Amino acid sequence: MNIKKLIIDCFDEEVKVNFNLLPENIATPPNNTMGDFCMPCFAWVKTLHKSPMEVAKDLTTNFNYEGVVEKTEVVGGYLNFFLNKKIVSLNVLAEILASKENFGKSDEGQNKTICLDFSSVNLAKYMHIGHLSTTVIGNCLRNIFNFLGYKTVAINYIGDYGTPFGKMITAYKLWGNEKDLNAKGVDYIQDLYIKFCQEAENDEELNEQARICFAKIENKDPEIYPIYEKFIKISIDEVQKIYSLLNIKFDSWRGESYYSDKMDPIVNELNKKGLLQDSNGAKIVDLSEYNLGACLIRKSDGSSLYATRDLAACDDRYNNYNFFKSLYVTDVSQKLHFSQFFKVLDLLDREYAQNLHHIFYGRFSLPDGKIASRKGKQAILKDILSYSINKTKNIVNDNKNLTEEEKEKVSTSVGVGAVVFSAVKNEKIKDVVFDLDEALDFNGETSPYIQYTHARCCSIIKKSNVADDCIYDLDFNQIDNESSYELLKTLNRFPDIVKQASEKFEPCFVSRILIDISKAFNKYYSNNRVVEDNKTNKTRLALVMATKIILASGLKLLGIDALEKM
Repeated sequence: MNIKKLIIDCFDEEVKVNFNLLPENIATPPNNTMGDFCMPCFAWVKTLHKSPMEVAKDLTTNFNYEGVVEKTEVVGGYLNFFLNKKIVSLNVLAEILASKENFGKSDEGQNKTICLDFSSVNLAKYMHIGHLSTTVIGNCLRNIFNFLGYKTVAINYIGDYGTPFGKMITAYKLWGNEKDLNAKGVDYIQDLYIKFCQEAENDEELNEQARICFAKIENKDPEIYPIYEKFIKISIDEVQKIYSLLNIKFDSWRGESYYSDKMDPIVNELNKKGLLQDSNGAKIVDLSEYNLGACLIRKSDGSSLYATRDLAACDDRYNNYNFFKSLYVTDVSQKLHFSQFFKVLDLLDREYAQNLHHIFYGRFSLPDGKIASRKGKQAILKDILSYSINKTKNIVNDNKNLTEEEKEKVSTSVGVGAVVFSAVKNEKIKDVVFDLDEALDFNGETSPYIQYTHARCCSIIKKSNVADDCIYDLDFNQIDNESSYELLKTLNRFPDIVKQASEKFEPCFVSRILIDISKAFNKYYSNNRVVEDNKTNKTRLALVMATKIILASGLKLLGIDALEKM
């Protein structure tokens, strides 16, 4: 129910036109005593030469109080709206029940494609805690845009290229064997890499061997290239296990190696347009007039860089997908890189250059000593997820209402969900110190709290013995109280919040509304008996069902399981 639009419709047509009134002019006051919604009137002060209070009074001329608004008040430059609770409550409830999982969905993205480049793991290495935010934020944004009708393309721009692979394969040739490689996989590759780095500190010849080995990879040497391919396959199989835990799938795995022979056309174009300059033997695009320094295109030895490959990849993606927008989800430290390569594409007159967006986020870290990393390695994502799942098992093991199979499912869903939620709970630009004890608090502002609220809704519905698809004859008298009304208003915010999350590229908007709904529901349930003496109040049950529907939708957007039993 688009209440803001309905409020605008209450204004006289002439007033709407003269003031150019839009739903965007409507805000939410800090507390209910100021009304359900409000309209700040300061924007019109200069043009009308009136005080905000006088503007607010003018706005109510010929206002229609027979619609969704029951009364208005002018307070300190704000026009406050008090809604007709019966109209709002019954209409919101009926709309959610009728729409079910489609409540809040739209077709705004019809025939529009959005590419999302996220996670972008370095193969033959561990996914570590630094990959969590890009992976979770990117997936959440993808889910949000899918919800709004866009076609999305999830791209894992894998790091499968470069001298590190020469080092790994050199180490394998010197000290490795196929039996251990097959048995231990990425763990074995990483151990070999660490050994190489340690040995190379005292033997520079090893680094030269690694450079020669990488050149053989580039030339598809019949001895070396099959080893490289095997390393890639082992690595992809390993990260796929983590993506499976996180409920994430990718449409494209084109990585750096794919573009290794596709950069010359764009370098030649830069040269032809007079954008390429020499700088101590290297090739650059000078962006100093845009306060962006120099974008390095080729090193002095002729090798390419990230920017060169990104330029080629962007052209390739536009040619393949004709994207409406292309999003790159990486940490804030890469802000200059993306600003530079976006600007180079602009100077190349790419029509899509203005539709490229760098979605950056702050640092995600662990408190010292809380979760031990493997010796000599960063905090590994697989270890963090396992630790969270095992800690959840300790919590749910005493629950006698769950079977062993259900305990396993709950432990995995809650443990993984707690880690995921921590990456999207707050504004993405904020630094986050991940505290697992806090993340697994069933009474805090956490995903277990939201999941438990959803499971509670499912339990109430099951206890009622009323079919999910039953048609209700809704009785407003049964929900004519403050806790019911606040819950319905909060549920009705969901579509607007999802829309705002897409516009701001900010998943935390969804996280916050789910917390607000869970709080409002638990307050509602403590004040309203739904099933009593084996009798079900169907109107109150309808509100439980509406809550369940939206919590399930919101958790799905975040990539977290909506559990029916906990």
